[in-house]
Amino acid sequence: MKIKILLWSVVLILIIGLAGGAYWRMSRPQVITFSDDAKLTLVKVEYGKRHAPPTAAKAAARGGARGNSFTTEKDTLVLWVRQQYDASGNQYHNFQYYVYDEADTACVQTYGVNYAGNNRGSNEVVGVRLDAFPHRQGKFVVRVQEQGNGGQEMSEQKFVVSNPAAGKSYAKWTAEPLPSTKEDGDLSVTLTKLVAGADTPYQRNQDNPDDAMNKGVQVAYHVESNGKPVTNWTPASVETTDATGNRTAINYGPNGGNQVQWNGDEGAFTYQYGLWPDEPAWKLRMEFTQKSGYSSDEQWTVQNIPVVLGTQQSFNGFGGGRGRGTPPGGGNPPADPTPVAETDLNGHHIKVFPAVQFTNLPANYPQQGGVSIQITPALMNTGMRMNNGVNGTQMTDDGMRIALVKMADDQGGDIGNGGYGSSINGMGTANSSSTYRYTLRDLVGVTNINITIALHKDRFFEFTAKPEKAAAAQP
Repeated sequence: MKIKILLWSVVLILIIGLAGGAYWRMSRPQVITFSDDAKLTLVKVEYGKRHAPPTAAKAAARGGARGNSFTTEKDTLVLWVRQQYDASGNQYHNFQYYVYDEADTACVQTYGVNYAGNNRGSNEVVGVRLDAFPHRQGKFVVRVQEQGNGGQEMSEQKFVVSNPAAGKSYAKWTAEPLPSTKEDGDLSVTLTKLVAGADTPYQRNQDNPDDAMNKGVQVAYHVESNGKPVTNWTPASVETTDATGNRTAINYGPNGGNQVQWNGDEGAFTYQYGLWPDEPAWKLRMEFTQKSGYSSDEQWTVQNIPVVLGTQQSFNGFGGGRGRGTPPGGGNPPADPTPVAETDLNGHHIKVFPAVQFTNLPANYPQQGGVSIQITPALMNTGMRMNNGVNGTQMTDDGMRIALVKMADDQGGDIGNGGYGSSINGMGTANSSSTYRYTLRDLVGVTNINITIALHKDRFFEFTAKPEKAAAAQP
């Protein structure tokens, strides 16, 4: 009898030990380390509308937390991750998070997003907001890529996240058969193909070309204006959603047409990132922008814009942009210049300001100067649709966009356009304004310039389609 009691006691002790070991392994923090000793620790996983970093006491004990509490309009999954790295000297570290399903069929990218109100440091807790993850799976995987002075490195380790939304019931959308045509006024777009897992030229993980992060979504389409095929309308942005609440978005901006490959009058492009292709359907909200052929009532030409001398920093700082800080000798930032021309066009007030030839750059520098255009009320650029407004709400978009049609010197010769930057003041208010700063290349010796701009309206089309997988796609 005593022997039986002893044996059962030993068995009980073993069971308790094994259970304790399993609990210890499951409860200890998940950690990802990199070859430069940077370390990421998964501190907290939360799902809901209200999101807060670890408590102040815990944060203080561990070196301080970075980021404030925030609210989302719908239930959202947020990972709170401690990022530790060497920030001495000129070291910099950037961490990109990739969310995979367990089968690695697709992934989406996200970043640490809740940085407001704290100084960047070598020991920080950041909120990583997941606007897309495999909602129907019990677990999913998060991998991290570090970019820094030593290049980029993909983590071998990964966070395995138990899905707090796995038990919810989700609708299943019904896909439209392709090809599918949608109309907006005199413009129609036909979606002819949607392929998930397509090859892309972007090799984000150089060691594994088959990694889901190297794959994209291929879209083929056909556009007609007044019943005739056209190629001067191209995608500016694509928003992808599914019935579980996932959402990804890509913004091509005004140069979106550069991403399109044309075969006759059919355009095709590949974007990152899509969603998980096992869903019955995706919804694609595609924004198309016009590249040429604007009507006369969409255009405005301003002649004899004077060219003045100034620094690149003051030019970039105009209209609330960067570089508008306190001058070296103290005092207030320089006042905005007086416009040389202004007009009303398509419900917006437009001002054009003197062009600037930069005085503090080498003579062979590509950008020799610039010209600024201000529009009131502010235009929502294509990137702003991709980012939610306050507390996850979506700002109203009238679809109006600006295009620089032509820039010429006072002799009629073209001036090279080196691209543009923009800033927005007071978005959502009555006095909001957008400032566009176009850089110019061939400006030396020019005293006046002429420009033509177009204020035109983008068109939006929504398709509900089932993505085919690349392995089954026809060549």
